This record gives sequence, structure tokens and C-alpha cells, in this order.
Amino acid sequence: MTIDQNLIRRYFDELGISTRIDEDGDLVVVQGADEEFAHDVVIFVMVNNNRLSYAAGAPGYQPKGDLFFLANRHNCTRVMPTAVVRDGNIRMECSFLLDEEVSKEYITENCIKMVLGFIWRAFVELEREEE
Repeated sequence: MTIDQNLIRRYFDELGISTRIDEDGDLVVVQGADEEFAHDVVIFVMVNNNRLSYAAGAPGYQPKGDLFFLANRHNCTRVMPTAVVRDGNIRMECSFLLDEEVSKEYITENCIKMVLGFIWRAFVELEREEE
């Protein structure tokens, strides 16, 4: 099975997750601000050569403290997503190479639902002290 943008968008649609296409042709998902995290999280979903990649940011979010320290602390305690500092902002990124035969359930459960949850939690918990 070839993993392409149309397939991934169809899976998002089936899960009831709204997407749009940006000017670069990538899918965009917006997780709306709430009482737990006061900023929208904008997630760009890119599909290229059977690679499903995510890059997320929270426009207007200015974490207190050193961004590199926060990113490194996050990356030392979590497998995904990877926190990176780009252009003075924290971003969350992860990627899956789906070049082997995988099931629809694997993609929807592990490469979509789990990732979206992990990205949200990463922003919510970024500045929280380790317990």
C-alpha cells in the first residue's frame, strides 16, 4: 500500500478530525486552546515517499525559561514527539516511515490518534517541573 496525502486525509476524516490544506499542500490540524493550554496548537501533517511527518507549533506561546533547556528536558523524558527550537520557538516533531505493509488500524491508532494526543500533552506539560 502506498501512503499518500489522500489516504491520510481520508483516515483523519473517518476519525472526525478536521483538516485543511495549506499553501504548501500540507494537511493542517488545529487543536483549540482550552483551560489546560491557552494557545491553539497548529499541526502540519506532511506525507512524502511513505513518510508521515508532523510538525507542530503553538502561535503566541512564549514559554518561561530557556527554550533549549525545556526542549532537552522534554526529550530526555519522552519518546515522542521530539521538542526542537526553531526560529526562537518550541516545535514538536515526529515522523513515521511506513514503507512496510501496515494496517489501517496501525496508522489510525499509532500514527494519528496517539501522535495528536502526545503533541497536545507535550505543549501542556512542557513547563511543568519533573515530579
